[in-house]
Amino acid sequence: MTDETVLLFDAGGVLVDWRGTSGLVELTQGRFDTEQARRFWMGFEAITPFETGGDDGTRFAQEALEALELDMTPTGFLAVFDDWMRGPYAGAMALVERIRPAYRRAILSNTNPVHWRRLIDDYRIDVPFEKAFASHEIGARKPDPEAFEFVCRALDVVPGQVRFFDDNPECVDAARELGMTATQVRGLDELRNALAEFDALRPPADNRNPR
Repeated sequence: MTDETVLLFDAGGVLVDWRGTSGLVELTQGRFDTEQARRFWMGFEAITPFETGGDDGTRFAQEALEALELDMTPTGFLAVFDDWMRGPYAGAMALVERIRPAYRRAILSNTNPVHWRRLIDDYRIDVPFEKAFASHEIGARKPDPEAFEFVCRALDVVPGQVRFFDDNPECVDAARELGMTATQVRGLDELRNALAEFDALRPPADNRNPR
């Protein structure tokens, strides 16, 4: 077992611009407010198989349409759902690269084959990380303890060696219960501030021309 500290990041809402919350508010024409939309994605039962490898999206789309009372085809809904994934925030990967080499870096994301394929193939979000854990590949999703325990086993660390960053309070609370140091961050500015608080970042490169 190593004695290094792992910085473990959620993807959507922390490093990645995923507009599923605001998109759902728009799609339901305001029947859901922002908090209701966020809670829907956290608690919607049909998303669990989709995000843990047991559904290719067919069941998820059909049940989402019924639950949200939307007049769309499953194919049309999945197209909208896919479009909500906009890729990494501007500057996100550069921020990760500024993390001091003393820290190991990993991702733990609740995701699905539709979004993950784009994040890996189109945006190469995994490149600056030692490991990127996707819920549909490991068979567990946050805030279930199994997701965090899988990461600890794979990285050969105990929870106390992990600093975790997520935008959902349920996931932050679950990580803390396991013994991780966990911080809620929403977006890149809050993440940058959280990393700076414990001096995890190298100073930004000085690009000024020498005199």
